[in-house]
Amino acid sequence: MDEATKQVTKEYTGASRFRPIYVLIAALVLVVAGVVFGIWMNRRADRRTYAAYDVIKTKQLPFTSVNGTLPIRGGVMRYSRDGAEAIDQNGESLWNVSYNMANPVADTCGRYAAIGDSGGVSLYILDGSGAFESVTVNHAIVRVAVAANGETAVLMDDGIDAYIAIYHANGQCVVDMNRVTSVDGFPLDLAISEDGSKLVISYAYFVDDVIRSQVVFYNFGGVGRSYNGMVGKAESVTTKYEDNLYADVEFVTNDRVAVFGDRSTLLYEMEEIPSLEPTEIEYNGTLRRFAFSNQYIGFLSEERDAGHITFAVTLYDTNGKQVERRQVDSYYSGFRIDGKDVLLYSDVSLYIYRIKGKDKYKSSVTQSITYCYATDKDTNFVIISDNKFNRIRLIGGE
Repeated sequence: MDEATKQVTKEYTGASRFRPIYVLIAALVLVVAGVVFGIWMNRRADRRTYAAYDVIKTKQLPFTSVNGTLPIRGGVMRYSRDGAEAIDQNGESLWNVSYNMANPVADTCGRYAAIGDSGGVSLYILDGSGAFESVTVNHAIVRVAVAANGETAVLMDDGIDAYIAIYHANGQCVVDMNRVTSVDGFPLDLAISEDGSKLVISYAYFVDDVIRSQVVFYNFGGVGRSYNGMVGKAESVTTKYEDNLYADVEFVTNDRVAVFGDRSTLLYEMEEIPSLEPTEIEYNGTLRRFAFSNQYIGFLSEERDAGHITFAVTLYDTNGKQVERRQVDSYYSGFRIDGKDVLLYSDVSLYIYRIKGKDKYKSSVTQSITYCYATDKDTNFVIISDNKFNRIRLIGGE
């Protein structure tokens, strides 16, 4: 082979050696371009206000009379006097159970649900697969609260004293707190932590004919054993409002407790033992509804200015720092915080807006909305109206 041939051969071999690099670079350029385009499209969609919606699936639901609807992993649970059913984001049944209760009260957390017969002694603990434990409690049920592992706290009343018990997911009673009324006052509400190890109870009691509130904290884990369960008590919870009654208590995260009152909300840190110096959130106007997620706490307030009634939604993070405040045009009977969206709905209207962002959808509706929630797709929502399931997709607009 002469020198010219050798040279050509070497040049050809060199080009072949570097061709995969060219292909890789071109592929990387395409990937980067695709990512940039996707980010641009997502940002464009995130700023879009939609003008209408399409109903992409509709389905008739069971139960002609429903006592309540609660979120559950994968969808929602609707419960009535005759039974309960969980349905997913497409309206398909996840599970259902039949029972007979005069006045059911319920709570959900993760995949678990607890349903009790208010004024009766029947308790159902459901594990999210259709299996359940039926428990007969010792006194008339007032309220129930369930953890993500199925631990269920039950507030009961015999007409004179109040009692609280905690049941394991298998129906076994693991904690029995006897005659709690005589100790701390009359219990108003209770909440159990997501992991089932902590319990918080709000009480009302009287001092010189003036009503007062207090909050008692329990820990049934390793730390709590050295305290015989009770790890803290916030006595005479009145802050600067003597007539403020703190009637609702919730674990907004596993370690953060919100106590909702007439004039303000108190946030307590409770990793194991509570810090009894709460962060206080004062309301502007009269509190009409509240909502929370594991990131935000929201208040829908009615305000009066020179005789005019206005409404506003104020959002805080779980540390009590204000995130945003937004005026709304009317009162809404439904109020939810779902991911990055705030959902407000009523018999005649639906309003969805992005937290710290633009409106997503706002319009009147032709059906009375009893429940609404976001799905796993940004523009898809579920509207439950009367006994009908509707999955909608937002369309149109700019």
